[in-house]
Amino acid sequence: MDFSSLDTRIDNTIYKNLRIGFIWASKVSLITLLLITIIIWIDFIHTENSSLLLTTISFGIQGLLFTAGWFFFAHKKTLQHYKIISSCYAFLFGITWGSAIINLNNLGHAYVIVEIVGNLLFLVVLLSFYAYRVAVYLAILPILIFTTWYSIEDPRFDLLFAFTKLAITIIIIESGRQLLFKWFTTRIAQEHENKRLLKQLAQLSFTDQLTQINNRRFFDFSINKHIINAKHHHAPLSIILIDIDYFKLFNDYQGHVKGDICLKTVATTIRKSLLRHNDTVSRYGGEEFVVLLPNTDINGACKVANRIQNNLATLAIPHPCSDINQYVTISQGIASWQANQWQNQLINVADTNLYKAKELGRNQYYATPQ
Repeated sequence: MDFSSLDTRIDNTIYKNLRIGFIWASKVSLITLLLITIIIWIDFIHTENSSLLLTTISFGIQGLLFTAGWFFFAHKKTLQHYKIISSCYAFLFGITWGSAIINLNNLGHAYVIVEIVGNLLFLVVLLSFYAYRVAVYLAILPILIFTTWYSIEDPRFDLLFAFTKLAITIIIIESGRQLLFKWFTTRIAQEHENKRLLKQLAQLSFTDQLTQINNRRFFDFSINKHIINAKHHHAPLSIILIDIDYFKLFNDYQGHVKGDICLKTVATTIRKSLLRHNDTVSRYGGEEFVVLLPNTDINGACKVANRIQNNLATLAIPHPCSDINQYVTISQGIASWQANQWQNQLINVADTNLYKAKELGRNQYYATPQ
């Protein structure tokens, strides 16, 4: 497995997960703020409490922060420095909720709400930010500090209770975070491995096992795709159908082992003669090969055919049974796609030109005059 690729995939997925988490946490926070505001106004509307209006204004400002965060992360689908931005937002999340807890405490007789809100926030932060530990604790610590301080100030509880509650809360949060993150990374690793295996299987299904170049299935798939592209962009497209001259005689005289070596050598030579990554060669069947040249007109295809022929001649593979040369040679038929031409029609033109090259004496290429 490509571990660097897996690390990149995990990193990208962490940000996607955080985006969803921040959006969800912002929505939950806005709803919670609205409910708390309604409750405290119902509870304290008939009492003289100077903190009520101040708390409501504070909640309003906090609500604007969560609204801005919601729209920011909904809009920013990609973010280069997401860890910095996520850390800042998580810290603001914790600080503002910590201050909200203080405001609730200042209202008096709000300890039940504080307890409920604190527990709810721990759950929201854990479920939303677990993919990034720094964000979890930047959001959790301010809330923990303020809730712990609230417990210390509460006459019902002693110091031992407050710090025991703090320790247990941290243990629960970290245990939950590790469990969620392990599940998270395991799922990504499984998905990554499945995609790698699918890619490997696809590659095997598109590879000729003898020559290790593309096979007929790959060519049939590719030519359809490139014809569609040529139609859409009005781009040229050419193919070269290649046949090894007198290969049956070579096989009968030299044996199948040397015949296989010859096929591998010719296939490698053709592949190395293609200088662009979009140009491909496939084994078409037996001793026949086909070269697919997108964005190439007939003149460009002739240059490629000439290069292939010269490169093969340089190797000088002995062919004792050839009637035209003492070395292995090839004949090539070139065709260029015409508007509204089907795949089979293009191949038939190349095949006709291949036979024309053979009629003219082999060891050459032939293209339909333009």
